[in-house]
Amino acid sequence: MSRFWSTFKLIHNPLKDKRNKKDEIKSTCRDLKCSKCGNTAAKIEIVEPNAYPKDAVNWNIKDYELYEKYRDFSLNYLLYTGPGGSNGYIGDPIDLNRKKAIIDAFTKPYNSIKIRQQFYDMAGFCAMCNKFYCS
Repeated sequence: MSRFWSTFKLIHNPLKDKRNKKDEIKSTCRDLKCSKCGNTAAKIEIVEPNAYPKDAVNWNIKDYELYEKYRDFSLNYLLYTGPGGSNGYIGDPIDLNRKKAIIDAFTKPYNSIKIRQQFYDMAGFCAMCNKFYCS
């Protein structure tokens, strides 16, 4: 076995064991595409309690340790990346009312007032043409 694979197994197995404590990746994710170029205009992900975001499969051990240190696993978390910025890979805790409001705002047909209530940058949504655009 090559040195790479033996090193990979040493790193990967503890990582896998660590993730199996709370091994579910349960989230509601919207990857809103730019109507002009097709790039991501905004990414909105709501991560359920006792779960990890979808990108967690690509994390290293340090990312898991930081996530577990700063995340309250009893709460829903919002991960957001859009024209106005990002709240990182840990995100912000949200209550059930905010969760429902975000899901409602980003379910078609889109409503610019509901979207504005959730994100000041409107996740790249143009109220004039009812489409999303990247910055």
